[in-house]
Amino acid sequence: MTTISTNHPPRRYERGGVSWVTLLILAAMVGTAYLAIVWAPIYVVHYEVKQTVREYMNQAVREKDDAKLVENLCHKLRTLHSTSGVGEDGRPVQIPSVQVTPEEITWERDIDAKTLHVSFEYTRQVTFPFLSSEPREWVGTIDFNHDIAMPDWGPSR
Repeated sequence: MTTISTNHPPRRYERGGVSWVTLLILAAMVGTAYLAIVWAPIYVVHYEVKQTVREYMNQAVREKDDAKLVENLCHKLRTLHSTSGVGEDGRPVQIPSVQVTPEEITWERDIDAKTLHVSFEYTRQVTFPFLSSEPREWVGTIDFNHDIAMPDWGPSR
């Protein structure tokens, strides 16, 4: 029967100890999770805003009434996402996250070049839980140029 030699001391951190590398990896994971919780909803809504604007730009190929398209776009953007807020009477209310008026949207149709330029900016409130009680503003920018020429698919059968 062999005996355990006491000549070699046990390895450091062999039995559940924590090294500085483990702490560094854990801090990086916690920081990444925190940033994802704070910023992921903002960028998801921004992606939805971009997709909605592209959808209405595609509708502009057939629809020639720009005022109607802009008004419908503003309405759709208001319904994408809402955040909780406090109303004038002190009660909690749902406030649209993206609030854009038709006057704030640049909607320029170039008939000769058959292009459409749409641009606007909107602000969102970003709160950092546990770090700051005061929300900060984030500005989302939309600036697209789109071809609105009618596609020619060749002769119909």
